[in-house]
Amino acid sequence: MNKDLENWIYRPIYPEEEFFKRIEAALGFKLFIWQKAFILTGKFRQYGATTAEILRELLDTKAEPLDYTKPPTNGRAKFYRDNLREIQEKLQRAGIETRAVFWSKKDKSSYYWEHGAPKGCKSPDCKYCPFPPCRERSGRE
Repeated sequence: MNKDLENWIYRPIYPEEEFFKRIEAALGFKLFIWQKAFILTGKFRQYGATTAEILRELLDTKAEPLDYTKPPTNGRAKFYRDNLREIQEKLQRAGIETRAVFWSKKDKSSYYWEHGAPKGCKSPDCKYCPFPPCRERSGRE
């Protein structure tokens, strides 16, 4: 393992480090920094799970678009959404294709218009079209 990485994931940062050394000796292996943090505080946010989840969602370009047209229902959902948007923008600036994400009803309408509007549909803004964005506006979902 890379020495710098090993030093980071096992680094001592707590006053309880001597206590952890005794635990590690008893177990026969070292605890990761996030395990120590979780034991002491009940949480740890620096191990990258949210980023990995977001990348997994965004890089699945064949999946149905993500629909964020409705406001988030809580702080955690807002945090996730804000991070997803930031990561998506960075990936797109780097030329990496990402899954479609609807940030507004206009995004959603434009996407469906570009990816297969039904024959006879004259506009992505029509009111009575059976096409998904129109169906939502007309209340016929």
